[in-house]
Amino acid sequence: MADELSEGEIQDLLSAGKRRPPSAAQAFGQTPLSYDFKRPQHLNKDQLRVVENIHEQFARLFSASLASSMRMVVDADLAFIDQIMYSEFAMALPRPCSAYSFAMTPSGHRAVLSFAPSLLMALIDRALGGKGMGVAEEGRALTQIEVGIVDKLASRVIADVEAAWEPRAPIEISELTLETSPEFIQVAAPGEGVVVVAIEANANRSSGLVQLCYPLSVLEPLLPKRVSHLPARTKQTPAQKARQTQALGKVKIPVVIQLARGALSLAEVSQLRQGDIVKLDTVKSEPAVVIIGDKPKFLGRPGLRQRQRAVQILKAIDPAEEELYR
Repeated sequence: MADELSEGEIQDLLSAGKRRPPSAAQAFGQTPLSYDFKRPQHLNKDQLRVVENIHEQFARLFSASLASSMRMVVDADLAFIDQIMYSEFAMALPRPCSAYSFAMTPSGHRAVLSFAPSLLMALIDRALGGKGMGVAEEGRALTQIEVGIVDKLASRVIADVEAAWEPRAPIEISELTLETSPEFIQVAAPGEGVVVVAIEANANRSSGLVQLCYPLSVLEPLLPKRVSHLPARTKQTPAQKARQTQALGKVKIPVVIQLARGALSLAEVSQLRQGDIVKLDTVKSEPAVVIIGDKPKFLGRPGLRQRQRAVQILKAIDPAEEELYR
């Protein structure tokens, strides 16, 4: 006959059955980390920081190139850097799109440069004598004349990409090809990971994103496995500074001469009629204010030169006193 269990032994068995076995993470004293297989992180933090520094420099060069092409002030900043699948990038492109594929050394694999339609419409409008309105017609492909205008900008942007990479890893870009259908841009397999860098450009009347899509096969030879020290900011070479200064020198900025100023109440404005005389606060001997862009910068004396209105600069306005002339 088998030995009988005592009351205490039975209670111990029941208590042991109620306790949950420790998980694998608890057994090893580690906290589990989540991992999204649809958005794998192939680059480590050091490598992402290198890419960020390079494209902050590219944003400055691109701003100068776009400002020169549009003949107006343009601000460009790094918007985001994302690691996604190539299929996600291709599906997000508009149809038809304005994207350029190009080959990069030393790998020889291809990457993609994509322009937002609104930004290209502003460039084309400005090139054809307009004010740079960025209204894009949905579903419209570029004409041959428009493609010629965009090709000139794309060539300058590709040169800016080479200049931005030069201090870290010199590259050469070739075989620049315009693609209007995302399905025909075959630079990577749909499930392959890519790094997408977006630059946001803002002008007076338009804005849009410029995206660079790098497959991992392109970035692997250019980025170190681990970075021990990174400079705070990539230094510009003398050639880069000269090219940027030359591009900025062609940008045109509006100049306004303010001869007089004053203030009226809304009631007085509503009662104005043809022939009324408005007395201003500026006296006859007071110099005119020369406004560059939207900031008062100089005091001058208005007059004529060869039957054209002109202004003679008398003195510069101190930056601390600019608010007095607004």
